[in-house]
Amino acid sequence: MPFVRVQPDDQEAVVAAVEILETSRRVDDPSAPETLLELYRRWLRYGWDLRPDEVFLYQPEAGGQPVGVLAVDLPTRDNLHLVWANLTVRPDRRREGHGTAMLQEVLRRAREASRSTVWVGAAADDAPAAAFVTSAGFRYASHDARRRQLLADVDRAEVARLRQQAEDASTDYELTRLTPPLDEDLLAELAAVTAAINDAPMGDLTFEPEVFDAQLIRDLEAARAGRQDRLYRIVARHRHTGELAGHTMMSTDPARPTWGFQGDTAVARQHRGHRLGLRLKIAMMEWLAEVEPQLEQIETWNQADNQYMISVNEALGYRLDRVFHMYELTVPAALGSDAEPTALAQV
Repeated sequence: MPFVRVQPDDQEAVVAAVEILETSRRVDDPSAPETLLELYRRWLRYGWDLRPDEVFLYQPEAGGQPVGVLAVDLPTRDNLHLVWANLTVRPDRRREGHGTAMLQEVLRRAREASRSTVWVGAAADDAPAAAFVTSAGFRYASHDARRRQLLADVDRAEVARLRQQAEDASTDYELTRLTPPLDEDLLAELAAVTAAINDAPMGDLTFEPEVFDAQLIRDLEAARAGRQDRLYRIVARHRHTGELAGHTMMSTDPARPTWGFQGDTAVARQHRGHRLGLRLKIAMMEWLAEVEPQLEQIETWNQADNQYMISVNEALGYRLDRVFHMYELTVPAALGSDAEPTALAQV
């Protein structure tokens, strides 16, 4: 079989996958963080929520060298119609049909799992990738923007001014810093406020609201611990009702000491209009300055139509780095055609 599952304890396979991914990153997305062997091994073992992607090396010739990495995510808690795929072909082996072969494997797995929808992503300025996926039947469905906050360039006086504005607008709320492990009695209400992220725009993607519950919060925390991330969370609570109103989270990793990664920031609908998102994010900046003073940059992602959160981020000094497009394919339509997808082996 040309597709060989990459297991976290298979040193040779993990090294081969990282070599392909890192070689491709240098060409396709050089401003992204380096692909590090040990971090990738932990990702293979723990994933985002203890349910890691299935990752395969693509080795077209028996006994030959692998030329691609295929990662496939089939959600199990919600969105059971969906397959999310990431196809990477070595830069020096593109335009040889390998991307097409990998995409055919994605479609086979989708059909086998009775999944009707496939998502893939690519940089908005990557014309060959767009040509590949659209010629294979995918349609453009959404776009995400990656921004970076260079901490040395942040206007501290402006942040202090915004902090005062946010505090004045949210005097009925108090903030609390949290680090793992979370108290059991907090998990259910934290799941409820985390679910507010479902209100963020998703473009034209075929997508159901994600299901958040206490077990998922436990699994997310356990996966972070397994990956050796340092996780920071700040929650906002209404002083009079005691209701949890919003949260923000950030992670760092000792292997990348100068990088921070912004996770979700969400405020429950009934508590919006008090600048809590802004206040939470500024409070997180202050906390990280205390405990992670070596940080140089923070990365965050937003759906590119999420103008409210983008405006908050830009006010805090985040600047656009790159835009990425999401493409969607309805599987029965693709499988019902006698024509095989053929295009550049680029994605």
